[in-house]
Amino acid sequence: MNKKAYIKQVSLFVLITVVFVTPYLLLNGTNIVTNTYAFGSRQFWLGLSPYTDPRGQGDWFKYSPLFAWLYTPFASMPRSLQAAMWGLVNIILFWAGVCLWFPWGKFKSRWMWVGVILCSMEADGSFRYQQMNAALVGLVMIGTFLYKENRAGAAGVILAIATNIKILPGLFLLGLIFPIKKRFLAGILVGGTLCLAVPLSVWGLEKTWLYHREWYFLLFRDTQTEGLLDVATILGRLGFHHTKLWVLYPISIVSLTLFLTRRLNKNTSSWDGWMALGLCTLLLVNPRTESPTFVMGGPAYLFLLRHLLDKKGSRRTILLGVWCVGVFLITLCMNDIWPKFLWNPGPWRHANKTLGIFLLWTLSAFTWGTTWGTEAWGQENKELSR
Repeated sequence: MNKKAYIKQVSLFVLITVVFVTPYLLLNGTNIVTNTYAFGSRQFWLGLSPYTDPRGQGDWFKYSPLFAWLYTPFASMPRSLQAAMWGLVNIILFWAGVCLWFPWGKFKSRWMWVGVILCSMEADGSFRYQQMNAALVGLVMIGTFLYKENRAGAAGVILAIATNIKILPGLFLLGLIFPIKKRFLAGILVGGTLCLAVPLSVWGLEKTWLYHREWYFLLFRDTQTEGLLDVATILGRLGFHHTKLWVLYPISIVSLTLFLTRRLNKNTSSWDGWMALGLCTLLLVNPRTESPTFVMGGPAYLFLLRHLLDKKGSRRTILLGVWCVGVFLITLCMNDIWPKFLWNPGPWRHANKTLGIFLLWTLSAFTWGTTWGTEAWGQENKELSR
């Protein structure tokens, strides 16, 4: 990769995003999300549990002690500056991850620019809502890219830290474990050690164990409550019962089978369907998926689009048509540029986003599954012919 071109691309994308997002953040200051992060950080340094009822200071803090420590510099800032600086971190990490995988000098079609614009539209909502998911998906993309480039140790450190902060990146950590690479395992060990060393140095052993236990039970409690925008919850609201049995579990089984039985090499095209499948799966099965969480779908647009552009003839046209319907339901129809008198998604209460990501998941599973099967069949024939 050309480092100068990469820095130029990241800088330009960051600058454009900052121009559109930062005035909003400076004007409105922090919200319930960043107030929750700040509450967790204050509790961390007071030696108190971040996982108690915030009593109006935010929502329940559901992140790792490491993240409470990492948020410390922001928690001490005035509200407007805190929102803007936290937004800047998310913007930088997000575009740093995207630009690693999608250097503009290698765009083979103008369709990729359409994908970048739609990706930025979806990311905009997450930046304004001040969630960490944009930074998180950026870390996932950086970690997986480093793994692809045979820098498995660094990849292990980054993915271990990202998984500690919020459990969702653990899918990618699990997906890259086999075949075992010693450097990757060593990186995971180093990253995991850092995640524990920080709270141990402040809280000591007893409180570190106690508060991690509280964190686990808080997350477990979430799994026992009604979900938000995961596929099972949305179908349940529409009157389809037993959705976990005939929708959620099959999606999880198919995704894990395709995701873990991977055939990946250094060639970027062999990763695209795999990455898109992982990101779409997280959105469909995570019970805490909400509208700003769909920032994870933005990079999936690009991975899937590049994967589909390699197809030929009518198959490519049909698959791109499904892609267009999916991104329309997730992003375009929710944007102000879409004339709502033609169709207003408001009454759907964001269920259209879940339907759209289900279409992209289906597309990912189909294209990646058939590609994987073809490669596996071809490899088997080669071995038999020897």
